[in-house]
Formats: sequence, structure tokens, C-alpha cells
Amino acid sequence: MATAAKTSKKKSPKLTLRELKKPQDWQAMFTLIKQLNKTMTKTQFNALLKDMLARGYRAVGAYQGETLVGVSGFWVGVRFWCHKYIDIDNVVVDEKIRSKGIGAKLIAWIEAEGKRQKCDMSMLDCYTTHHKSHRFYFRQGYCILGYHFTKDL
Repeated sequence: MATAAKTSKKKSPKLTLRELKKPQDWQAMFTLIKQLNKTMTKTQFNALLKDMLARGYRAVGAYQGETLVGVSGFWVGVRFWCHKYIDIDNVVVDEKIRSKGIGAKLIAWIEAEGKRQKCDMSMLDCYTTHHKSHRFYFRQGYCILGYHFTKDL
């Protein structure tokens, strides 16, 4: 009598989202941020992070077990044209596990925080060459409203 071989799939730990608060959370973020900013050093990251945190920067992390697999920063601000807003910054999911809905969950978490903060709008910047990101943001309900102009000083 032949028996079918059982294949065991290793199940990934449950995905949880939470705001980054502890120093080790912020340091774990570096590996993901480096995936978008290839030339960034740990020293640069720490200096920028210190300055950003002092200016109200916050972040949410997606964790599989204790491993940070996705992250997005955000700021709350006010402008004349859009009133109170939440600005999404650097949505990054580990390149080894993208396209599994983690980015959408990070966006949803930030949008819920924006509503909690009584923001009128959620916004973000995206490089013009990141076409996959454009499609992702369109699927999340974002639209291109204008141009973001920059000039080095």
C-alpha cells in the first residue's frame, strides 16, 4: 500500500504592525531603509534619524515574529492648501517578501492614524522612475495631484 508523502510547508509567523518606539526597533529599520537608499551608511542613518525624530518623525513596522520585514515613516503637518495632513515617507518591504500585501497594511495603518489625528489628507512622494511603486499607490487609491519640485542648495 503506497502512502502519499506529506509535504510540510513552513508557516511564516503571524504579521503584526506596531509603531516603532524602542532604540532596537529604529536600528532594525536601517536594513530596510538601505534597500531604498543603497549608498546610505549607518552613521548617516543615525544622524538623519536623530534629526527627524526631533522634528516629529514617526514610523510603523510590520513584524513577522520579532523580525522587522516592512516599515514606513510618517509625519503630521499642516499646509494652507490641504489643511492637516499625514505624509507617508519611505514605504519599504523587505525585497525578499514583497507583493504579499504588507505594504498595503502599512499604508492602511498610517491612514487610520491620520484619521485618528483628524487629518484631512494622506500624501506621499514617489520617484518618477519607480513605476511599480506608482501602480502600488494607485491601487491604494492615491492619485497624482501635481509635481514635487526640488533644488539643491
